[in-house]
Amino acid sequence: MSKTLLIIEDDVVTRDLLQLVFEYDGFNCIQAENGAVGLTLIEEVKFDLIILDNMMPKMTGLEFLSHRRSSSQTPDIPIIMITGLLNEDVHEQATKLGVYAIIGKPYDLGELRALANQLSTPIPSGHREPAPLQM
Repeated sequence: MSKTLLIIEDDVVTRDLLQLVFEYDGFNCIQAENGAVGLTLIEEVKFDLIILDNMMPKMTGLEFLSHRRSSSQTPDIPIIMITGLLNEDVHEQATKLGVYAIIGKPYDLGELRALANQLSTPIPSGHREPAPLQM
């Protein structure tokens, strides 16, 4: 059974690259160019994992997380945040808002793939721990 991945990233080249890589890994990928589009999609589609950029126009990754958290209709979807601005403040905010892992840009695709495969494997609710701050 294919796992469904939502890629929320404003850069079209990065979105397309991530889709290519994760489709190779067996994911069904859906793209969103910003957090607002992502919020609409999570209400319509059941996702197994979200890869979320932080710095985007219209709605940042942190804003997406805040809006998502206030919606009681969305399930507990594991989220990996990728960001060029990785500091303790961003890490703390993102973790409080439900991110399981944060990876700084530039990132290693192998590391991202391994993390995505790990997080998309079903684990009973409440048993995942956020990844440590990586810089």
